Amino acid sequence: MYKFSENSINLNSYSVNIINESNVSRQIKEEIKKSFPPGPETVKEFIIDLDILENLDPLITNADGTVSKYRIEIVMYFKVKTINANETLINDVVRGFAEYTVETSEIESDDKKKRMIRSATSSAAQMIISKIQIETSITNDN
Repeated sequence: MYKFSENSINLNSYSVNIINESNVSRQIKEEIKKSFPPGPETVKEFIIDLDILENLDPLITNADGTVSKYRIEIVMYFKVKTINANETLINDVVRGFAEYTVETSEIESDDKKKRMIRSATSSAAQMIISKIQIETSITNDN
């Protein structure tokens, strides 16, 4: 545990840019802001460019053709670059998944879908942070 905290990254030095922001749902944007909160005004050394795709796939279809269960996949293509030298440090992709069952109430189903989008987004964002931490610790060990 000590070693992990020693190598933890300072997210305040990272700025996040959603490349396709106009095509991304509000739930995804809000979850990204939670995962990469804008901290105190510090000098940003790195930028994370995100290209985000949201896929909604039916998992179970009833005999009458209605869907009773969906899988949500959030795919994030990301690049971590230095701001000054514009050098790409990491170029990778992560995925977050969640499933939900359709409810009889459309309002409940929509609410459940939004929660699952947030969950899948949070999972993908945590993987980005992990990959940055791994890359940072490898670089610092060399």
